[in-house]
Amino acid sequence: MRKKTEYLTTAEKAKLARRRRLALDFAKVYPGCFVATGLLTLFAIYMTGDFYHAFSAERAAATVGVFVINEVLVAFLVASAHSSAEESRFAVRNTVLAFVMMAITYIACLTTSRFLNVFALPMCIASLVTTELSERKTSTIISLTLAAMLSVVFIHGEYYPDNVLPEVILSIVGNFTAALAVTMLVNKHLARLPYILAALGATALGVLVVVAGTLVMGEFNLNLLYNALWSYGASVAAVLVFMPIVAILEGVFNIADDFRLNELTNLNQPLLKRLASEAPGTFNHSLVVGNLAEACAGAIGENPHMARAAAYYHDIGKLKAPVYFSENQSTYNPHDELIPEVSVSMITSHTVFGEILAKQYRLPPEIVAVCREHHGTSPVSYFYRKALNLKEEGDLSVSNYTYPGPKPQTKIAAIVMIADTVEAACRAYMPDTREGFEERVNKLVDEKLTLGQFDECPVTMQDLATIKTTIIETLPQVQHGRVSYEKKKA
Repeated sequence: MRKKTEYLTTAEKAKLARRRRLALDFAKVYPGCFVATGLLTLFAIYMTGDFYHAFSAERAAATVGVFVINEVLVAFLVASAHSSAEESRFAVRNTVLAFVMMAITYIACLTTSRFLNVFALPMCIASLVTTELSERKTSTIISLTLAAMLSVVFIHGEYYPDNVLPEVILSIVGNFTAALAVTMLVNKHLARLPYILAALGATALGVLVVVAGTLVMGEFNLNLLYNALWSYGASVAAVLVFMPIVAILEGVFNIADDFRLNELTNLNQPLLKRLASEAPGTFNHSLVVGNLAEACAGAIGENPHMARAAAYYHDIGKLKAPVYFSENQSTYNPHDELIPEVSVSMITSHTVFGEILAKQYRLPPEIVAVCREHHGTSPVSYFYRKALNLKEEGDLSVSNYTYPGPKPQTKIAAIVMIADTVEAACRAYMPDTREGFEERVNKLVDEKLTLGQFDECPVTMQDLATIKTTIIETLPQVQHGRVSYEKKKA
């Protein structure tokens, strides 16, 4: 009897495998989050009321209710953050980051409300950090979870009697509005200063809600000013501590946010300095590929900062033996003394060594993947043809003359593959006419498509058409020729 999975298509099997992998990852992460949520709830009960009285017979049922609600809310948060990861390989990282930011912000809100003012809830901390390091959906879910958890523990807490609860709820709503405004209005691709200014502007919406709510409660006095100042002061404090937290977490979780990507593309980075001194031809090639990849990524809606950084580092594996690559050769070519099989092994190993070197320098996993994937399983045609010419009889298997893969898994990896291929081919021979250049670019991309190099990534035919057009417009400007100035005869 055949199994049900045998009737599934390849795409359906891949989707089923992804669901199973996500389920296993979730099973690994949630137990730790469950225990940590219990500890957070104990801290919350301590900060909002009489800790020992909360566990007395008359309050035990209410306290158990707080634990149950918090655990359910965190389970919802963990499941949502886990499933919303852009790539399944980063699902665990996305989940742990979401929980850590929820916990940090929850502790901060409880502490400031206890020792400062009930309106001083820095809920924007989680929104700012998560919007920059993860994605908007996760940031929104964290804000909702925080608002619900704070409402529950404040209602339970004995330090906040019934006559204060309206202010507590107004504070949560106002600061939740500020956090949501940050999530929806602040662009994660801004530079540091514009990001901070945009965040300060967005959080002002929360102050507006607090002011309106205070008026609704019938308080047209100094409380109107105090409530607004405490609320906005908490948001400003969140913006001030945002940068240090981002710097710490991007290092701990090895996340490639735009701030870090801009640092990685600084040409004074140790690995890029090594590339410039030990393999100058490869270094110059990588800079051009970076320009092309950045333009193509922007054209199809991908992160241009990631594309440039990945392109700068995609060929670092050539540092193992720079002289074996044509762009680093002057007169001596070591391949003249080697059989094709050895030459191919030297050429194709640069993707594997690049992955190893990238991990040694602790580059973000997105860049590590591009180092390994940017040639996919393409054949090294030159040495395959050379081997065919040398072989007297029989056929050669092209699989022995291909890169080990894997094929590109993301659009960024596909962009770098195309930009790398086109730049190298056009550096060897640049057609004289625009028509010839367009034909050459189309042919190179179509060859990769025919070989199935884009089968495992979400790039579409429309994306490929846009990438072709962008390269045709951009590459001639990057590789423009210089005007020849002839000396006039005397």
